[in-house]
Amino acid sequence: MKKTEIKYFKSDIEKVFEKLILGWDELTEFYNKEVVSNYDDPKDRLDYIDIADISRFIVEKKKLEQTEKFEQFFENVEEIIIHGEHYVQELIVIGLFEGIQNIGGLEIDYYRSFDKWLKNSSLKAWRELIDFWEKDDWRKTAESENIMNKKK
Repeated sequence: MKKTEIKYFKSDIEKVFEKLILGWDELTEFYNKEVVSNYDDPKDRLDYIDIADISRFIVEKKKLEQTEKFEQFFENVEEIIIHGEHYVQELIVIGLFEGIQNIGGLEIDYYRSFDKWLKNSSLKAWRELIDFWEKDDWRKTAESENIMNKKK
């Protein structure tokens, strides 16, 4: 079995954020204006705070039904999860995914409404995160069981 090449490291965290926002001009503008400009010294950056800002951006776009760029965004997320070292993977799952789920709450139906954009590895991590906090109670509706069976 071929070992996955690690491309994204904590030591080069800016590369992670650059990949995350790649292909979405509005998110790139937001990131440069609202996230990067918050720091006088780039060494002072707080990765989880920065990714939380991106989570808020994604939730707002979802609420406004402005999801045209979600396909590209979540392809970028998948690439980072697959090729990120452990710290980077946790940043995506605990920072980005949990941020989206907590910020959006029931307003965005985070249980299922992102399934169409999440790719294999990210969908698995997304569901495992929900399972961690809510066990499998969220899967117990007939509708959710049908959805889960189709994704397998």
